[in-house]
Amino acid sequence: MRITSGGFEVAYHGRVFAYGMNPIEIVLSEERDPLKFVFCIEREPDRDDFATDIRLVRYNEVRIACVNYPRGKPIGNQDLLHLGVLNNRKLSLRFEVTIHYDAASWALNFTFYAGEGVPDHE
Repeated sequence: MRITSGGFEVAYHGRVFAYGMNPIEIVLSEERDPLKFVFCIEREPDRDDFATDIRLVRYNEVRIACVNYPRGKPIGNQDLLHLGVLNNRKLSLRFEVTIHYDAASWALNFTFYAGEGVPDHE
């Protein structure tokens, strides 16, 4: 199967229901240096807005914190997040998070896209 949208090929996609409010970890490749993405929900009571905090934790691990996301409606990024390179192709992400009304659990919809190829520098 091959899925494309806007000139990008879907590399990985899915929907994950978190176990309670725990983070969701997605490892894209088990090869040499696996790429790991950790999605989590955070509350900052001093803020009155919501935001997405994306941080490189290690050279191969990205933490995506959904800060003060509202409950009950899906929220995510509208533009592709360009993350780097996987299997010599540009890697991008689009995601959507839904926090259940009771704030006891949440769900993640995600699509990783493979874009243009990049030169191999090995």
